[in-house]
Amino acid sequence: MNNKKVNQEERQAELKRRQELEKLIESTSAENEIEVNKAKNILTARRQGFLNYHEVKITIDKEANKIVKAIAGFYLDKEIIGTVPYVKQKTKVDIITVSSLLFQMRTAEHAIIKLLGEIDDGNLHPRTFEVLASLQRSKMEIVKHLAQFMLIMENAYKAFKDDYRVKKSESTTYIDETSEDSEGTGFRTRGSRALIQAMTKLKNEQKDDDFTIEDVKDNSKRKDT
Repeated sequence: MNNKKVNQEERQAELKRRQELEKLIESTSAENEIEVNKAKNILTARRQGFLNYHEVKITIDKEANKIVKAIAGFYLDKEIIGTVPYVKQKTKVDIITVSSLLFQMRTAEHAIIKLLGEIDDGNLHPRTFEVLASLQRSKMEIVKHLAQFMLIMENAYKAFKDDYRVKKSESTTYIDETSEDSEGTGFRTRGSRALIQAMTKLKNEQKDDDFTIEDVKDNSKRKDT
C-alpha cells in the first residue's frame, strides 16, 4: 500500500511539472516579453559605460596642446615659439605624439574598467583575468613612455634655447661688427671674429703710422745735409 501511494504521488508531481513545461512552451512571445519587463523592473540593471571616442579625442588634443605649449613657453620666449619655423613645426609634432599617447592610455583605462565590470557581474573565467593583467601592463608601459617623452621635450627645448642664443649672437656680429666707444679711445666688438678683424685693422694702422714717422726723419736728415 505504501509503495502504491508513493508511486501515485511521484506520478502526480511529474504530471504537474510536465504541465508547467507545456504551458511555458505554449506561451507566446508577447507573454515572455511581459515577464522580462517585470524582471527588469525588479532587478537593478548595471549601467553600461560607453565612451564617446570623438569627444575624448577632441579633449585629449586640447590637453596635449596645453602640455606642449607650457613646456615650450617655460624655456623659450613667445616670440621664438611664434616666429621660428623650426620651433613651430616641432611643437606640432610634439602635440601629435603626446595626444596619441594620452588617447592610448585613456582607451586602455576604459577597457580595464569594462573588464572589471564583467568580473563583478560573475565572469570569472581565467582568460578574463589574463586579458586584464595584459591591459594593465600595457597601460603602465604607455605611462612610462609618456614620462620619458616629457623629459625628451624638456631637454630639447632647453638645448634649443642655448643654440638660439649662440646663433643670434653670431648673426649680430655680421651686422654690427665694430664701433668706437664714446670716448674714442678704443673699439667695442661683438664676437671673436669682430675682435680679430678689429685687431688686424689696428695693427695695420700702427704700421702705417710707423712708416710715416720714419719718412719724416729721413726727410729732415736730407734737409740738414
